[in-house]
Amino acid sequence: MSAYAARPLPLPAVYGHDTVALAFAAALGEAMAPAEERIDGLDAVLDPWRAPPAFLDWLIRITGARVEPGWPEGLRRKAVDLAPRLAAHRGTPYGLLLEAREIHGWVPPRFALVVDDPGRVFTHDDPAPRAGRMLTVTLTAPAGEDQRALESRLTRLVRAHCPAHLPFKVTVTLAHKAPDERSQQG
Repeated sequence: MSAYAARPLPLPAVYGHDTVALAFAAALGEAMAPAEERIDGLDAVLDPWRAPPAFLDWLIRITGARVEPGWPEGLRRKAVDLAPRLAAHRGTPYGLLLEAREIHGWVPPRFALVVDDPGRVFTHDDPAPRAGRMLTVTLTAPAGEDQRALESRLTRLVRAHCPAHLPFKVTVTLAHKAPDERSQQG
């Protein structure tokens, strides 16, 4: 028998003295105990921070979380936790900036991420949209960061968020050290 306490099924008061009905309710309660135990523990399986590692890949699939090969378990759990908010903002600059901040840690003041999004609604009163509309994303990172690795990560991030009909361009620049920082290290 499981550690879960079996509860007899509640019966109307009219059956309170019927030994057959009470025995039947007790047997059903015992039979249902394992299923109730699993149902009561379901929240621990569906919570990305408490789910056993064996369930993590399943959670990634059912939530549509965007993860990349080689991501550590903590980052994969964070991606599952973030998946509903990203789904609501997929294809928008906000969604791109949210994932950049929460998953990649590209937050000011160390990093500056600028999204130039040509996608907006144009009316007949607006000037015509510029030719060759393109999503341009620029990341400024601290000196000493691996520029090629950042470009690769940023490209994958933008590809995941950019609408299919819109071309994009990514640029990663490394910030130069301030003059007082150079003199202190010299």
